[in-house]
Amino acid sequence: MHRIGGDVIIAVLLFLLLVLYSLPSLALQPVQAFVEGARLRNPDALEAQANLSQQRAQADAALGRVLPGVSARGAYTRNQFSSQIDLAAPGQPSQVVTIVPRDQWDGSATLNVPLIDLANFRRVGAQKTSAEGAARQLDSTRLQVEAQVVQDYYQVVANLALAAASRTALEVSREGLRLADARYRAGAAAILDVDRARADVEQQVQQVASAELQLALAARALESASEVKPDVSAAVQLADDLRPEPEMDVFARGLAALPAVRAAAANTRAAQEQADAERLALVPSIAGTFSERGTTAPGLAGHDWSYQAALTFTWSLDLTNFANIRGQDAAVEVARARELRARLAAGDAIHRQWNTVAAGIARSRSARAGREAAVHAAAQAQERYRAGTITQLDLLQAQRDAFTAEVSRIQADADLVNARAQLRLSSGQSLLASNGRNAP
Repeated sequence: MHRIGGDVIIAVLLFLLLVLYSLPSLALQPVQAFVEGARLRNPDALEAQANLSQQRAQADAALGRVLPGVSARGAYTRNQFSSQIDLAAPGQPSQVVTIVPRDQWDGSATLNVPLIDLANFRRVGAQKTSAEGAARQLDSTRLQVEAQVVQDYYQVVANLALAAASRTALEVSREGLRLADARYRAGAAAILDVDRARADVEQQVQQVASAELQLALAARALESASEVKPDVSAAVQLADDLRPEPEMDVFARGLAALPAVRAAAANTRAAQEQADAERLALVPSIAGTFSERGTTAPGLAGHDWSYQAALTFTWSLDLTNFANIRGQDAAVEVARARELRARLAAGDAIHRQWNTVAAGIARSRSARAGREAAVHAAAQAQERYRAGTITQLDLLQAQRDAFTAEVSRIQADADLVNARAQLRLSSGQSLLASNGRNAP
């Protein structure tokens, strides 16, 4: 009986270690480390950065089409036969002119100056606006990447805590099995108690395997999103003070300045400028050219160097012009619809995250209260089982309830901390900027 009493005490201590100890999440690197890695190496961020570079290059190309340009040409010609004529009058000294030399060198340089090209001038502005939109889209993509990384990060935090809780619960179940076996050998319990304890151990083994699987998957998702390998060898504390957030208007007041909304607005302006350019294509364009030519075979002209200046007037009109105008007008309407969608989506995200935080506070408070109640009930069950006033089935149920309450508390706290971060990201506040770090 002394051995049984000692086993009961050990089981109680192990159980209290499970339910009374506030399990920390096993420490990862700070979330900012994963966010920085994602900004540098996440495929979505890299694609957005490349799109920005492409848009800027296209803007420079559009500008180049309306700026003066210089072209040069050089040629060497080898003729099998040369051709010469004598232009001297009879009785006069010879005046030989080479028409086709055996070896001929020619060179020319031309300066092209667009003077009036309203359509292309407008397209330059449209391309610059598109580049501005791409820059804002890059900012928006970085915030989206941060949101995904933060989501994965706190899921890893929760799964780490759940895995630790599951392993501790398994140890408690194994100690319960040893206790039930000792009571059975002492004649104080039936074989049914031993079978139930063994079944509970196997159930906890399955719980540990499931928790470790979820941890491995979440850690892999976090590593893929950030290219930073999570370190689960140390421990950090996961907690929330359950404070309420400021009013929703505080987060929604900067809605128009959010990167996603600004990107959509810039795309609308660019589409409108392209539509203006299609209308201006109906206006004639005028360009000037100046060419200087040098040759070793001046022929009848008699000058090795000569220039040519010209003004070029270009105008065209056909059904294509009007079709292009209608098509670009439709593109403007599409861009306006997308801008409205972006604005509504941004407002909905702030509304959703703010209410998620409010619900998460209530959920965490309730989960903590439920955990305390389950802990107290499980401790009472341990005492009553030791006194023989309840069955082992009642004890196992109390322990399962305590474990379930601990799991709910862990997930509720992790979800609340994540929701607070998501609220700030949805309102345009980068986690790196909030920590005084410069974004790359």
